[in-house]
Amino acid sequence: MIDPPSTTVLVNPAAGRGKVGRAWAELEPALRAALGEVQFAVSDRPGGVEALARAAVARGKTTLLSLGGDGTHNEVVNGVMATAPPPGEVTFGVLPAGTGGDFARILAAPRDPIGAARALVGAPTAPLDLGRVTSGAGHAARTRYFVNMATFGMSGLVSALAKRSRAAFGGRATYFLAAVRGLLRYQPSRVRLTADGALLGEQMVNTVALGNAPYCGGGMRMTPDALPGDGWLDGVVVEQRPRLRMLTLASAVYTGAHVGREFVRTFRARRVEAELVGSGDAALDLDGETWGSLPATFEVVPGALKLLGALRTSSSASL
Repeated sequence: MIDPPSTTVLVNPAAGRGKVGRAWAELEPALRAALGEVQFAVSDRPGGVEALARAAVARGKTTLLSLGGDGTHNEVVNGVMATAPPPGEVTFGVLPAGTGGDFARILAAPRDPIGAARALVGAPTAPLDLGRVTSGAGHAARTRYFVNMATFGMSGLVSALAKRSRAAFGGRATYFLAAVRGLLRYQPSRVRLTADGALLGEQMVNTVALGNAPYCGGGMRMTPDALPGDGWLDGVVVEQRPRLRMLTLASAVYTGAHVGREFVRTFRARRVEAELVGSGDAALDLDGETWGSLPATFEVVPGALKLLGALRTSSSASL
């Protein structure tokens, strides 16, 4: 439930390729009518949402609504976690307005910010896990959280290509075309994986995904069984195969049909360690944003926040 005095809406004007900023004069009064007299904090620079989220929690705000896409949501949760709140003290909600909008796909709410705002009023809350990634070693180690999915391998290249695309496609088409282009350019990596202390072995990988939720890349069901409050990370390892064979996987990922193929391995874990063996592309992608590289450790943080809004069921309308 939204209590306006304790709520801040964190706004990324650059979301949706600048759509939010261009429409802000109309969006703000409509959101205020839906949510009540909440506070708005509008970012004025790249990365500014994270600082605004941190400041909002420091002022005692306990409900933060993220207006933007997956990268904006990532900034919000990292700003919150920088204040080290007790588990479940801060409530997180989504007002979707980004290109991919993958985390919002799990919610039983409209996929526009005004419709989503109306759905959040009086909505239930549930525990929300976060993923935590530590990249590098020793004094060079860095840590960051993700709310949706962490990947490495070809995924980082795909995200970069999608962001550089100037074509006015929707999220799904943008990421699909970027995936095809990335497949032609990607240099595979040999990776050693350990899950909860058990060695999974070394594989020449195309993509490794660790999902707190099912979707990435504009609607790809990369980790189709992932749930954001079950205390686990769902892992998918796609081993590298000849490019023509990999192309047959591109459409299957949108339905989750890639799971079960002989070169796709799945597992669940609370802690995963990944190390690059030899050369290759080892860039990490967290919630659609490039950050860090291997070696890295991925951990689930159970119930770090509360999620505002009901989850979509398998019988819900098509995403």
